[in-house]
Amino acid sequence: MLPRADDEVSGPIISQVRRFAARAIDARAIDRDAAIPREVLSGLAELGLFGLTLPEAFGGSGCSLATACGVIAELARFDRSVAVTLGLHLGLGTRGLTAFGTRAQHERYLPGLASGACLAAFAATESGAGSDLSTLQTNASDVGAGLRVNGEKIYVTNGGLAGLYTIAVATPGLGGSARGQSLLLIERGDPGLQVAPEEHKLGLRGSSTTGLVFDSMLLPHERVLGEASGGARELGIILSWGRTLMSAGCCGAARAALEKVASHLSTRRQFGRPLAALEVVREQVALLTARVFAMEALVDEVSRESEKALLVRSLAAKVFSSEGAWAIVDGAIQLHGGLGFIEDTGLALLLRDVRVTRIFEGANDVLLAHLGASELLQTSPPPRAALSEATASAALASAAAALASASPEALASPSAAALASASPEALASAAAGAEALAQQVDALQKSLQARFRIGVFRQPRWLHRLGAACVWREAIDAALRRARASGRADEVAQVSLLTQAARAAVSTLSAEPPPRELYDLCLRESLPRPEGR
Repeated sequence: MLPRADDEVSGPIISQVRRFAARAIDARAIDRDAAIPREVLSGLAELGLFGLTLPEAFGGSGCSLATACGVIAELARFDRSVAVTLGLHLGLGTRGLTAFGTRAQHERYLPGLASGACLAAFAATESGAGSDLSTLQTNASDVGAGLRVNGEKIYVTNGGLAGLYTIAVATPGLGGSARGQSLLLIERGDPGLQVAPEEHKLGLRGSSTTGLVFDSMLLPHERVLGEASGGARELGIILSWGRTLMSAGCCGAARAALEKVASHLSTRRQFGRPLAALEVVREQVALLTARVFAMEALVDEVSRESEKALLVRSLAAKVFSSEGAWAIVDGAIQLHGGLGFIEDTGLALLLRDVRVTRIFEGANDVLLAHLGASELLQTSPPPRAALSEATASAALASAAAALASASPEALASPSAAALASASPEALASAAAGAEALAQQVDALQKSLQARFRIGVFRQPRWLHRLGAACVWREAIDAALRRARASGRADEVAQVSLLTQAARAAVSTLSAEPPPRELYDLCLRESLPRPEGR
């Protein structure tokens, strides 16, 4: 389960969500029909989920981002399209309005959004502006009587369902800024708005994805959300919520795949033995389990961060969770053998659903470069769970043995009874591994600064690698905190096991990459270098 055991708010809400989802959600039917049934959306509304994070004064529940993450993770275990629909509404769709809206805007929109009578969507992506939002072509010009909006948006989640859209547009001259960006509130019935047909997608077929066209739309100035031409700063805050909620959905999908693995391994036999008894299989399941544990720990920790810290840490949570979900679902298919390739298991649907998470809410390669740059700009390192004085390592074997002897059911279920309490030596060993990993990342950062100095920000390959190393450090650190708090031997062993994989990955990231010329030579026939570059 994603939320911490001491979270008294999330537990009862998630239990309600679980009972509803088990009764009302049919993921295969949603995928087949490419739509979420009206009764499912009505059920979410009756539970009050559309107002989960909205202010109580306007009909919401006023719950935290952490609670919302727990709900989205639980829904994603049953169906990712439903989780995305609600998660987009609570994150990108309403976060900007809640955080930056005026009293009048709150009174006009929040009650309907909280009740589920009106769903929210967010539109930033354009055909020429994906991860790079500085190139927005959709614009709003001040014409005195209001703002004239022209342009197009693509890949708008909830686009066909929403009654309210928050859009990012270029607003040159507005608010005194020559090249400003602003956020605008668009109502579905506004003249000049056209909602494009639904996209046909690889996965998340039940989630609505459309384009939007704005044809000389005239809006009153009161539709500007937040500060005129202050959209870039506001957009970062909104996106950090969206990334975190999406990361929670990845955790739920990964947990669902792990549960399917446990069920399959408990019944399937090969070579006269249960699959669960084969050493290679057990090692694979242990690594998958450790990765899910770290994903859940990181997302839960990030969801409780301050707004400022969330801006950066949500990058790590999004990358680690989306890459992890893809790897875990792929691993689950492999462990099922040929059966995993059959739609009836539900794993093929899981794989199709999680693939896009590495792309939307910011493509991972772009986010890694941003994270690497942020690391170089840090003036002081964040507090770590690892203790520099923890140098014991002899207990690692005993902790790993406890994990290896656990049943597949125990590995897959975080709510199963704890194995034995972790020994102080095992905790010290896990902390030592995490500290060694952190030192590897520090060494990589310092070597880049010494080698390139200020020119390091013009080294995209190295920024990308440093960002990837930071993701591993953040995940292991969060996992260690949770394992230390629980004191469970299996969780401590999971940290130790995953730390070994993380240290190997960071070692590879720290190695000198092949020269660019080698890549250029390989691509000479298929992708020649553009002239003038």
